[in-house]
Formats: sequence, C-alpha cells, structure tokens
Amino acid sequence: MSSGQSVLKQLHPLIRPYAETVLRKGNVGVCMGNLRISDVKSGRPTLTQTKEPCGDRFKIYIPFAGDSLKWEVIFDSCQPSNPPDFIFLGENGNFDPDIEKLENLTNWDPKNPESLVLAIEDLMREYRCYQKQLIEGYSRLQFEYSSLQGMEACDDVEVHMGNRLPGTLDSPVNFLIRLPIDLSPIPQYLVKDDPGEDLAVLLAKFHNSEGSRVTPQLFLSPKVEHALGDNTALRIPRFPTGGCLMDYVPQVQDFLQKQIDHIVEGYQRRREYVAAFISRFGGSVLEYDAESFTKLSLVLEWNEFFFVLHIELPSRFPQDMPVFTFQSCYHLSKTNGEPYISVQKSYPYSPRWTGEEMAHRAKLFILDFIPQFKKVSVSSNKL
Repeated sequence: MSSGQSVLKQLHPLIRPYAETVLRKGNVGVCMGNLRISDVKSGRPTLTQTKEPCGDRFKIYIPFAGDSLKWEVIFDSCQPSNPPDFIFLGENGNFDPDIEKLENLTNWDPKNPESLVLAIEDLMREYRCYQKQLIEGYSRLQFEYSSLQGMEACDDVEVHMGNRLPGTLDSPVNFLIRLPIDLSPIPQYLVKDDPGEDLAVLLAKFHNSEGSRVTPQLFLSPKVEHALGDNTALRIPRFPTGGCLMDYVPQVQDFLQKQIDHIVEGYQRRREYVAAFISRFGGSVLEYDAESFTKLSLVLEWNEFFFVLHIELPSRFPQDMPVFTFQSCYHLSKTNGEPYISVQKSYPYSPRWTGEEMAHRAKLFILDFIPQFKKVSVSSNKL
C-alpha cells in the first residue's frame, strides 16, 4: 500500500474525495510538482466512538521555488460540507491572504471533489504575490525579479525568501525559473517511452539579498532527461561574479538548445552514414539499426574469404569515429574459442566528410586491411 493510500484511508469518507483529488491532480507551480499529505488527525473528542475513519485535518506539502511549503488543512468531520481552515506553518506564519480574493473558499462547493485543489490554487496565487512584496525592500532582488518578466527565455518565475540566517539580518532567496524547451525536433526513439511534459527549470539560490554568491542548478523532467542526458552530467554555465539573471538565464537557454541541436545533428549524420553504406554495400547488408542508426553489419567477401564487418557509431558521432569490428566466418580465437575478431579504431577519418565520403574511404580501408586480417585469422589455427 502506498503512503498516499494509507493517508486517505484515515480520512472521513466525505473529506477523502478532496484529498484524493489533491494527490491526483494537485500539480502546482513552476515545476508542476506533486502535493503530499501527511499527519492525518481528528478534531473529534477522544472518547467519541465511530464506525468509520474520522480524520479531518492533515498537513499538506507544496513544492514552491525549490522549497517545500507546509500548511495545515482543517476540516470538521462533524460538518464535512463546510470549507476548511488553513494554518500556514513555519516561515509562512505571516502570510495573511485577503479572504475576499479566495473565491473557491468563500464560495465553497462541497459537491465538487476539486474544491480543495481550486482553493489551494487560489492561495498559491496570493502566496506568490506575498513573496513578491517581501523582496520589494531589497533593490537587488527586486531588480532581478522585474528584469525576468516578459523575457523570451523565461516562461514563469517563482521567488521565495527563506528563514533568516542565524546571526544575520539576511535571508536566502530562491528564484525558480521555467525555461522554454521544445523537444519536437528530437528523434522519437529518445522520447517515445516518456510521454510526460517537456520541462526544464533553473533554480538560482541567492545566499544573501545582495547577490554576492549565487548557486544555479538545473532540473529536468524525466522526458527531457532521457532525451538530453542526466542533469548532473549537463554542465550548465557557471554564474559569473557580479552577473545577473537577466543575462544568465538566456545563456542556460542557449546551452539547452545547443544540446538539442547536437542530438538532432548527430542523429541526422548517423542516418546519412548508414544510408551511404547501404547504398554502397546494399547486397552485403546483414542488419542495421533502423531506429537510432547506431549499428550496421555487413557480410563481405574477398577472394572467396568471407567475413562480417560490424560498425558501431558512438554517441558523439561524427566527432568520434565509428568502430570497425572484423569477424571471421571460419576461424576461432585461440584464447576464448569464439569467432576471431579484430577491432579497428584508427583509420582515415574526418568528421567533416559527408556520409558518402566516409563510406568511400571506409571501403578503401577495408580493401587494404583484408589481407592482414585474413592472414592473422587463418593463423589462429583453430578451425
């Protein structure tokens, strides 16, 4: 049983649908993170006997600007159709939204299981405004936030001022920035198993209000990570000393776009390479990878000597050259009893050549290397 299901079973049956919808549909904010519920309790007197669960209050955790907000939601299981109260815990204690702006609380619809999600969305809208007000007294932070508004390289921004640092009058501030990203040019084999959202967010942590030290970190959705690689392996540009987000965010956006362009170009070049070999060696093609174009095998003959040539294209092709593996059809290796092979990683090659030129140069190399390969293969002396 999942933790979410365990929590739901503790709730009053008429309150449970609100929480179920929160866990299923409650994706909020820039990162579209899931909400989490814990610490279910009941406000009924201890001696009250009930045949059904009577949990009517719980803590809800909301991802926001790289942090997690903790709020308490309080229903009344004796009157479950009434709207809930909210207590804003921790550093959120000074958050006091105008009830008149919380339409889904003031006009609570007990028959709508999405009512709690809608109320949380209203509160989050007001909480974002509250955080904007907090940074208005800090010229550097206000400049950073206002300069991001309307930028093409920035879809949405959250800002969050954390707890005051011990022994100082300063607080760390997070900027969470959603970056526009388009994976439509990416080959489908890289994203077909991840139908989720194209999402890239940049977290910029200002360790103080003056911005003298800023730590950036990139987060990618599973779909984007599968297409581009693990975000820990993607080394985004460092945040320059004295720099600002207005200049830095476009650099990260350009970095991501170059990763996409590199993947698309590599795929196109691999497809061109394989097509050139099929055109030149069509009748000899044993098999090839028709999805990612990373492998190709040919059955070749020279003076009645048959062998298989396996070609493997690296992920950094054409910068890195393909690997040629010559495999004998007759002779076995003395060391392991398997078909004798010779791996060639050095031969005439240039990443600037077209696929046709690469195939032509490869043919010349193959013809030049066959006599040597045949001689060593035969001398393996294990038939």
